Amino acid sequence: MNNRREFRLGAASALLLAGRGATTPALSPKLRAKAAFEAFLKAYWHEEKVRFRRYKNKDTPLDFWFAAHAWDMLIDADKLFRTQQTKTLVRRYYDSFCRKYPDWTKNEFNDDILWWTIACTNAYSHTHERRYLDQAQNCFGWLVENEMDDTLGGGMWWKNSKHGSKNACDNFPAVITACNLHSLTKQKKYRDTALALYTWSREKFFDTRTGAVYDNVNLQGKLTRWDFTYNVGTFIGSALRLNRIAPASGATYLEDARKAGRHFLEALSANGIVKPSGQGDGGAFHGVGFRYLFELERVLARGPVRKASDADFKAYLLRNAESAWAHRRPSDNLVGTNWRKVPDETFDIEGQTANSALTAIILAARMQG
Repeated sequence: MNNRREFRLGAASALLLAGRGATTPALSPKLRAKAAFEAFLKAYWHEEKVRFRRYKNKDTPLDFWFAAHAWDMLIDADKLFRTQQTKTLVRRYYDSFCRKYPDWTKNEFNDDILWWTIACTNAYSHTHERRYLDQAQNCFGWLVENEMDDTLGGGMWWKNSKHGSKNACDNFPAVITACNLHSLTKQKKYRDTALALYTWSREKFFDTRTGAVYDNVNLQGKLTRWDFTYNVGTFIGSALRLNRIAPASGATYLEDARKAGRHFLEALSANGIVKPSGQGDGGAFHGVGFRYLFELERVLARGPVRKASDADFKAYLLRNAESAWAHRRPSDNLVGTNWRKVPDETFDIEGQTANSALTAIILAARMQG
């Protein structure tokens, strides 16, 4: 039995599916995003269980942290489309996830919890439903109390089950959460926490020469120099928020974000398109990175101090969204790991991988109008 809900496709997306994409007329950015969104729902949405699948043809849910980014995508989609469908999906998806995971602190990965606290602050800012803010405050308070200490000079642990390393993927999302909570509540404790975490994390993970953001430091103080788009992205998001809530040092924060953004465009890309990062965890990396690169472009576009090279960020974001869409698979309009290559029909595109491309396409449409 097929449990997947059959979504009614709009005229534009039906035309694309019927025409196999390559010979159909160009769509506006918003219609392109709509077609990509509907294709994603058709492939991965499980209506009866109110969740996304990890695979098109298997009843396997998205992992805990992948699910947070899918919810963030739904929030972005509601900001763009503003339909009753997207509004309802945002609420239902959260409720369903909370029924399955009533206590998020039982997850051993602190970054998993933090992806959801960030999404909760985004949901509260968008909907003003108090329960999202309450959940973010409760979970973040638990993390600060239990997972931050002075080992290695500061920072937050990656796992709450075993304190073996402190990672960029939890510390910069923690800064983002703290800054968002400060903006929403005006409570000084959140600003103080954000400043402390950013200062420590910047020293440990940020290469001030190249703009790279490295992955983790272990108990012996050894730095692992993995360089991923999602860590660069959350570093950018952290710097942008401190630029807003700590203006005394704003110029430094903005320059940090610019430098990391240039690294994203140059070292993590080839010929203007982001390099593939595979599936599994890597499938989610680019969606995170592009979310904060989009924020950087928005901040720089508003000034007041704008450099000629700042225009590169908008061009890059639009180019990548266009390339991803141009290289979708004709049979289902899904994008794979390589945004410069059409996926083979036999390739099982995972939900978090398709979601990264969809996020880039939706954000580009928001940028254009």
